Amino acid sequence: MKTSILASLLVGVALAQDAQTPLMEKAAGWFDKAKSYIPSGTPSIPNPIDAGAAAVEDKKVTRINIRNYQRLLKPKLEGGEEWLIYLTGGNKTCFGRCGKTNAAWDQSVPLLSALPKPAGSPALHLGKIDCEKEAILCNSWAGNCPSIFHFNFPQLSSADQSPKPSSPLRVKDLNTTTTTSDDIVRLASNAPGSYLMDVPEYTGVLHPLDGPLARFGVQEYLGWFIYAMGSTPSWVIMIVISFFSRQIMGRRMAGGGGRNAPDIYANNRPAGAAPAAAKPATPASAGKGGKKRR
Repeated sequence: MKTSILASLLVGVALAQDAQTPLMEKAAGWFDKAKSYIPSGTPSIPNPIDAGAAAVEDKKVTRINIRNYQRLLKPKLEGGEEWLIYLTGGNKTCFGRCGKTNAAWDQSVPLLSALPKPAGSPALHLGKIDCEKEAILCNSWAGNCPSIFHFNFPQLSSADQSPKPSSPLRVKDLNTTTTTSDDIVRLASNAPGSYLMDVPEYTGVLHPLDGPLARFGVQEYLGWFIYAMGSTPSWVIMIVISFFSRQIMGRRMAGGGGRNAPDIYANNRPAGAAPAAAKPATPASAGKGGKKRR
């Protein structure tokens, strides 16, 4: 009975305090609560310079893949060509560190397209390879992300010119934190302050066009092999290695009882128990054996 009376008194006190609350304070509380449901953040506006550079990059840059690189990258009758090819990737091939160099490349494309072309100089072409999508091509080229592959193709004198002229290649690895658009622009041969000649020419076996692997047509197979090895889980490789090693050791152990096998019981044989040497046959026993055979 006392408990019910106390509860009634508490409810009455609460109602009295609520009734004394001014209407303006209630309205302010309702307004603040409604305002919390409205998103306060303003939508981010993209940088117009970066957006414009990306749009120009889409129109001016040729996408290089495993199906068209042999058709595009070669000496031609129409004239010499200079190619700057940018290799980039994503989380798998560039470990998520190519964002800054991607922005620098996008900003350099309009500048490279606007470079003056002196008389007699090769035409400048821009290319791009996404190693995340073209893993076979990047593996066959042994290309690192991010980097620039610079090709300089001479003009062919005739369609059946033999031997084909060489295609000088220079590879420049880009720093993922300090590379700027100016660093990329100055890789062009006709750019002001070009440092292209400071980059050593690559003439190794993995040259995408002139190397021995490319001439014999096995470079793409090498790319497939590297891609398969990189995509195969490590535990599968360990199982295969263990299987072959057991096969080899099993064959060696099975062939251990041959004529030239070492005597493993020599140390355990008691003294004087060595097998007696065979006695030479006497002439008489040899004659008896001959008669028996008759």
